Amino acid sequence: MPKMVLLPRMTMALGGYIRETTFPYEEDDEVKPFPYRNVIVGNPTDEPIKIEVPAYNEGWIERHKKLGLIVVPVNEDDDFVGLFQMVKEKVKNAKRE
Repeated sequence: MPKMVLLPRMTMALGGYIRETTFPYEEDDEVKPFPYRNVIVGNPTDEPIKIEVPAYNEGWIERHKKLGLIVVPVNEDDDFVGLFQMVKEKVKNAKRE
């Protein structure tokens, strides 16, 4: 699985790193489309953290929350800019280790 480094105190949108389609896996009933339009990820720590890209399924969200990241899925009708600013503020105000 490819990885990307999320630098300390960084907030990023993964819109370009999401598998939005199930093609060519349509014959496999276990493969489902990723249910979100975008995912905002913030690293509130003072250490760089490797994240898996692209995001394939909902399990991706839980795995990365366990790493200490702030992960906010974005639906089609959500206010992306507002959510991004919220995560950015949480990262900024996170307690320094």
